Amino acid sequence: EGVTDVSSGNLRVLIKPLIPCGKPNYISPEVLTSDEPFDGFAIDLWATGVILFIMLVGLPPWEFARAEDPRYKMVAKGGLARMLRSWNREVSAQAADLLQRMLMENPRERLSLCEVKDHPWVLDEDGGFQPPAAAEG
Repeated sequence: EGVTDVSSGNLRVLIKPLIPCGKPNYISPEVLTSDEPFDGFAIDLWATGVILFIMLVGLPPWEFARAEDPRYKMVAKGGLARMLRSWNREVSAQAADLLQRMLMENPRERLSLCEVKDHPWVLDEDGGFQPPAAAEG
């Protein structure tokens, strides 16, 4: 079964899981809450968003992906910036935008890999990621 991505005209194959899949921290909402076929590219972008979050913030957004976890729900519904403020964690506005758009609940609202590649934060249009200075000693 396939679905056409209208924005790019690409045909995407939907995957029907036969067994539970995904790592507990990285499971996307559509895999977590449904037995319906899903877009493998979209779930990979979700997991990549979680990994990027960990790299930028220094800790995972949640312990395990659970629909009832308030942090998981907040991020999936568009509240990533609010959660970061409540944690007193700062990332650039462009980085927060990229993360949020990779971690949208609706897979159709998530960025594609091409959109991630062309995102201003990835293109370093605002200074991009500045790694912490190496510890002296």
